[in-house]
Amino acid sequence: MAKDSSSGWSSALAGGADTVVARSSPAGRAGLAVIRVSGGSTRALAAAVCPGLNMDRGWRAALVELRDADGTPIDQAVALPYPAPRSYTGEDMLELMVHGSPWIVVATIDALIAAGGRQAEPGEFTRRAVANGKLDLVQAEAVNELAAAETAAQARMAQAQVSGSLSREFSGLKHALTDLLAGLEASLDFSHHEIPYDRRGAIAERERCLEQIRALLATATAGRRVREGVRVAIVGPANSGKSTLFNILVGRERAIVSPHAGTTRDLVEAELEIAGVRVVLQDTAGLETSSDPVELEGIRRARGAAAEADAVIVMWPVDRDDEPDVGEREGQPMLRIRSKVDLGPGDDGPSGWMALSCRTGRGMDDLGRALEGVVSAEVVDLGGHVAIAERHRYALEGARAELEEGDFEVPELAAEAVRTALESVRELFGEVATEEILDRVFSSFCIGK
Repeated sequence: MAKDSSSGWSSALAGGADTVVARSSPAGRAGLAVIRVSGGSTRALAAAVCPGLNMDRGWRAALVELRDADGTPIDQAVALPYPAPRSYTGEDMLELMVHGSPWIVVATIDALIAAGGRQAEPGEFTRRAVANGKLDLVQAEAVNELAAAETAAQARMAQAQVSGSLSREFSGLKHALTDLLAGLEASLDFSHHEIPYDRRGAIAERERCLEQIRALLATATAGRRVREGVRVAIVGPANSGKSTLFNILVGRERAIVSPHAGTTRDLVEAELEIAGVRVVLQDTAGLETSSDPVELEGIRRARGAAAEADAVIVMWPVDRDDEPDVGEREGQPMLRIRSKVDLGPGDDGPSGWMALSCRTGRGMDDLGRALEGVVSAEVVDLGGHVAIAERHRYALEGARAELEEGDFEVPELAAEAVRTALESVRELFGEVATEEILDRVFSSFCIGK
């Protein structure tokens, strides 16, 4: 994960020469809490707050007594020094594991700040790691995703990205564009020697770069579904059992269940995990004819949810003859359920419909397997790729547009198109990042990471 080369960012961009301090474990009372220190004055802060700690004995735990500015003991702690450059940030670092009393944590941080530190900003430790070449910006984003991962799929994808899988994909594209640009510029430099421009070769190289970009862009939808969740809407007429099924799948009484039609008028959402994937399940208003403006709005929202969902569960009760029209989208997975089959007599439905009774549990296992299959299929096998995120998609779309629209009949215009595309790819790594981009990336980080 660590890199040897620096990104070349200025000290100001990395956070300045300040030594920063922050709690890295969650706030609140706990058995232990972790406090992080990083920067050029880490040794001075350590000498003031935990005298006797040898910062040169790096990567070894030591039992220390923490003291405030007056020398009054605060706590006994375990200290882990990380001398530069072999640390997460590339700077001198210190991690203190203290008892999780809120008072002890605040007193320790106050003592470190009194000794010359300052409170870290959100994501500042990782920002310094990027500035010092320990991580690139793609890996830094994954650090945040890994810390926020709530499902197995999210954690696996973030871990692969932290390890550099996606960075290697982007790096391969960057090198291909660099080689293409070098060839184009060479042909321009030697044009006075009457060396002809290899238009066919340049176009072939452009197509190879476009193939790489398209392959990366193809992972965007799966990436969104892993990160944000697969959206599954339950739709159907009133009193078809939608809210009952919703509560069963969620595992608690989340939606109101009533024999009266129109109980659900707005979207009700809950999150669950299926096959290691985050699923956002939506209960919707019954699809009925109505003159009530509130019910009409609920129906409009139900149809909108169905249209935007990654998959839809359609409920059709056996006591209804009219099959519900949910406005199926082409290619949209549909799980068609003939519900309330315990009411007897009634048709289980045409071919392709599953019989289900929320009262007796009939068909629930079949529905569970079908739902797991749909969710797994929506998060497609990426073939070893790590799915790109929205920022990556935006930069890659820009690079693709430049290459597709560039005039490769004229070498000067071709070189300009490739140069602009290359800038978009370099932006992915943070090599041409602006303060605005960096602030946007790190603003979602927690303090202490």
